[in-house]
Amino acid sequence: MGARFALRAGAVGLLLASLVPACSQGEGDGQISGTLDVLDCWTGAFDLDPDFFAAVPYLNTLQMRIQNGSDFETFSDGVSIMLYDTTKVRPNPALGIPGQYGVPLEVNLPPEVTPPGVPVRADPNPAIVSLTLYLQKSCRVQNVSLYAVKEVTLPTDGTCDARPMKGADPNAGCDPNTESPGGVGNGKSLISFTHLFNGQVDEATASERLSSGCFDVYLADPREVAPGGLGPPPPCRGHIKGTFSFFFERGRPSQPFP
Repeated sequence: MGARFALRAGAVGLLLASLVPACSQGEGDGQISGTLDVLDCWTGAFDLDPDFFAAVPYLNTLQMRIQNGSDFETFSDGVSIMLYDTTKVRPNPALGIPGQYGVPLEVNLPPEVTPPGVPVRADPNPAIVSLTLYLQKSCRVQNVSLYAVKEVTLPTDGTCDARPMKGADPNAGCDPNTESPGGVGNGKSLISFTHLFNGQVDEATASERLSSGCFDVYLADPREVAPGGLGPPPPCRGHIKGTFSFFFERGRPSQPFP
């Protein structure tokens, strides 16, 4: 079953892998913490302590990588955020588009990624953001990635608790003076952007190169979805909160060989 899911999710994985090496580290800061329940790898409190921030624009998409250390993704722990349509979030005064800065947005699997045995169903309002936590450094014996889904089945043993964090409440517009609620929460994944890089790699204006926001997401292994997708949401395998704020910096492409 795992192999079949890997094949069906491969298109998104290849897209992310092809985009990640395109640009160098940007200047910024952030925090990501919570709890995880990963078999044979990590159970309990988690703190990513990110110090590497990168953004890759392509057409109207923007991928962000927030990571501990600057090694390749396949050897690191980090979070990958994919925004599939920046025009729905960034304000455009020239076109009279107000944007959605500070608005909580649903985070979910891309519509084309489905677990084995679950039919692809039309979604009239699909999520425009996906988020993946990868633990390739911590879980070396296995290829571990957990995916933010719009809703999980919450456990009763506290394994999906997350401590409060200032500025990490999407419902409060990522207000740095507001502390996000702690505990298990409602099991639904949300993100808010307060600024987005405009995608112009030669942009000289610093404010137009800034990406910032916050999230409160619940992670799952999509292979644990009930057959046919007709049962309850998958069990929670992690609950993390985070904030990020960094500037895009154009640089030479990273590559595995000189």
